[in-house]
Amino acid sequence: MQNYDPVRVEQSSNSSCSRSYLYFGFLLATITFFHVATVRQGHLWGDDFAMYIHHAQNIVEGRPYAETGYIYNPAIPVYGPRMYPPVFPLLLAPLYKVFGLSLLPMKLEQVFFIILTLALVFMLWHRHLGTGYCLALVAILGFSPALWWAKENILSDLPFLFFFYAAVCLLQWASSGQKQCWTRGLALGVTLYLVIGTRTVGITLVPGLLLYEWLRHKRISRHTGVALVVCVMALIAQNWFVGAVPGGYMEQLHSVTARTILLNAIRYTRTLAGFWVGGISGAFSFFAIVAVAGLISMGLLSEHRRGVAAVHCLLAPYTLLMILWPFGAGIRYALPVIPWMALLALSGLRELSARFCPRYPAAAACAFLLLLAVPMIQAYRATDFGPIRQSTGLPEFNALCDEVRRTTKPEDIFIYYRARALSLYAGRPASSYNQHSTHPEFWEYARTIHAKYLITTDAFNEDGRFLTQYVEAHPDKLDLTYQNPHFALYRIRPPAEPATASLSR
Repeated sequence: MQNYDPVRVEQSSNSSCSRSYLYFGFLLATITFFHVATVRQGHLWGDDFAMYIHHAQNIVEGRPYAETGYIYNPAIPVYGPRMYPPVFPLLLAPLYKVFGLSLLPMKLEQVFFIILTLALVFMLWHRHLGTGYCLALVAILGFSPALWWAKENILSDLPFLFFFYAAVCLLQWASSGQKQCWTRGLALGVTLYLVIGTRTVGITLVPGLLLYEWLRHKRISRHTGVALVVCVMALIAQNWFVGAVPGGYMEQLHSVTARTILLNAIRYTRTLAGFWVGGISGAFSFFAIVAVAGLISMGLLSEHRRGVAAVHCLLAPYTLLMILWPFGAGIRYALPVIPWMALLALSGLRELSARFCPRYPAAAACAFLLLLAVPMIQAYRATDFGPIRQSTGLPEFNALCDEVRRTTKPEDIFIYYRARALSLYAGRPASSYNQHSTHPEFWEYARTIHAKYLITTDAFNEDGRFLTQYVEAHPDKLDLTYQNPHFALYRIRPPAEPATASLSR
């Protein structure tokens, strides 16, 4: 009988672990290079990013946090709340202080959070999947068009994803040592606050945490109690310094109907299916999605046998709220579900390969990666890697902002579809409008907020040309003061003022 040498076994185990992390480090470096090398200039028209940056600007320059110039319109709560939670603006503040309004450093920070999330995912599921399959998981996430595109948006989604899985890791790794109760509770409480302080929907982690504790221990442990106390204290301190955050979400609840729930379920199913094929449609993509669905089903059975995990309990209330919320946001809201979905697919593949080809486990993982690579490469081939010709990437928008700063007063109020971007780049208070209202309702709202100017554009048509049609129908109420190929600036004439000649530049 061969002698058992525990020293040799331990050395072999350490060597295997070192190789695993060496492979992971090389893969992570490759993903980092890919994302950094493909960062694009400019930003999409969606101007949530402008609100976050404006909050960061206020933090750096010592102004009240909520004074961004954005005037909230209660008729369109889906456009955005009065202000956003402060964690992401705090993360942007050092970059704004050093680089000003340059978007490139802020996008590189988004890449940083992608890499941190991938590191957490690898450490969380390495023991369960093994090195090969866990590397495949990181590769699928890291090279996916969904995450690649997410870095181009200066939004709170990627920091939220990181803090979400940091909370999962802290719960999963929690030891039972009484001595570490306070430190574990403190770390978890701070992480819970960071999740909620990044995106308000993070509040769903609280019932998820309580659900996990009850299913695992049939009671609320001491370290969980400490975590909840720390989280509540941090939220109270946040409200003390920046005010109640946010306003504008509760107004959306009246829109929840059975129809919106059904539509959300369908839309998110399509969104998550599209993740696997980079949004590319076709026969091969359909085959890949069917194959992945089968693997996910097997993975669900495997997870059921393993029992309750922290990620299950934290995702359950989050996913429920995601489907119930009347206004879906596609892949943005579904990001926390994606790593777990990829885990299920690879768990199912691992179980399948163990049954039918136990000698070649790596071959199954490689074949799966090749299957997904075909549509994802097609998606990248169809992608424009050049500058984004929207928002600050459009010279005519920059010219408009220059004109607004030069010819109007700081207190003048504007109406523009992308109000938050105008407030950031032109330094003027602005409000958006309800494109589903009538012309009299629009005029009444403009009078209510004492608007002095409005801006029309053909750079995008998301409002169905509502404002352009209003201008065409009511030339007696407006004077054209500036125009370029994509934007027109109109002064709203006071009721008693006679018509004057319009100026065109």
